[in-house]
Amino acid sequence: MSERKPRLGLISLGCAKNQVDSECMSADLERAGFELTEDLSEAEAVVVNTCGFIRPAKEESIETILQAARLKEEGSLRVLAVVGCLAQRYSKELRAELPEVDIFLGVGESQAGLPAALRRALGLAGGMRCEATDFPLRRVETVTHGWAYLKISEGCDNGCAYCAIPLIRGPRVSRPLRELTEEARWLEGLGVRELNLIAQDVTGWGAERGEHLTDLLAALLKETSIPWLRLLYAHPAHIDSRLLEFMAANPRVLPYLDLPIQHVSDRVLAAMGRPLTGASMRELLAQTRSILGRPVLRTTVLLGFPGERRRDFEELLEFVAEARFDRLGGFIYSAEEGTPAAALRETVSRAEKERRLEAVLDLQRSISAELQQERVGQTLEVLVEQPAPPAERPAPEYKWLGRSRAHAPEVDGWVYLSRGRPHPGQIVQARVIDSGDYDLFAEVRPQ
Repeated sequence: MSERKPRLGLISLGCAKNQVDSECMSADLERAGFELTEDLSEAEAVVVNTCGFIRPAKEESIETILQAARLKEEGSLRVLAVVGCLAQRYSKELRAELPEVDIFLGVGESQAGLPAALRRALGLAGGMRCEATDFPLRRVETVTHGWAYLKISEGCDNGCAYCAIPLIRGPRVSRPLRELTEEARWLEGLGVRELNLIAQDVTGWGAERGEHLTDLLAALLKETSIPWLRLLYAHPAHIDSRLLEFMAANPRVLPYLDLPIQHVSDRVLAAMGRPLTGASMRELLAQTRSILGRPVLRTTVLLGFPGERRRDFEELLEFVAEARFDRLGGFIYSAEEGTPAAALRETVSRAEKERRLEAVLDLQRSISAELQQERVGQTLEVLVEQPAPPAERPAPEYKWLGRSRAHAPEVDGWVYLSRGRPHPGQIVQARVIDSGDYDLFAEVRPQ
């Protein structure tokens, strides 16, 4: 008689890298005999994969843990596990403050030890055996939308003064090329049409072995037929002509770069431990546009770093207006324990940080709207993801949601599609007929 499968819920918080970790955990847990459920009220065990990057993320993680803990009284929950970044960094403190939690496992421990720890806590026999593979099989729900992430390395060596990632994830360790190409082939077999390469810094992949990101890209182009390869989280200091020229020569590598600048004031950049200057960033943008033509450029900025003066902020505003990034995200500085910046005296109030952030985002909103308007009348390739929920349609005829080559998943908005009968995972030709601040509205053209 087969063993009844205990029901388990998994909550994933934080970044895309965490999402991939959760996909790997989900697959391991299924192979270990658990039945995954989205209804947490019926779960016997719940796993919260936490984020510990900045203060708001930590606060969200704690609140999510407390909400899950209530299920011990209101639902069928017997075991609560907390894993990931927050557990890695604050395990001792969390054990003292959260007695409701039964299991704490850090980043390195989560995948290897979680299934056995959960089975022990539930009083179950040892886990099921599974066939060994060269890469971690994942439960990738986004394949039904035609895309997936490929995490190419773990950790970071950049040493930015404000960042806790090296304290949590350690130094960069690049995954082997063969392992990555095997995983990419597997994802292609599941129906992936867009592969998004992610890491704390994708441009650092392979450096510790004398390899270059273009070596990996060349292998992915050779070993798969995936039509869209996208680079996310590229450190501006590590983008070189070799990479840009490779991208220009290989159109399957999308002319899209996510290059977080954080700031442009030389004095603020130096205090942050960022190796570029304002002048070198201007040179990089000019070189990128010269080689790639009309690339899509996304960036991130950090407001209110200790010592940031009003004129530093105004310099950043001027640069954003000049650079005309297609996309921009931002966050305000918060001191993270153990980082070099945590020893610096705060010089910008929280209210002023938020005002500065809002000013940058308002400026970018107008830039984005202008750039989106330039696409009206163009015919674009669009990856169809899913039906548009009726309540979210700008007009009844826009029945599908998709993304163009200029839209990265989860962060860049949608292309709303009318006409035709596309299906998720299909790449269609669509004519843009209108635009918003971040979204486009298009008609599917006959194939």
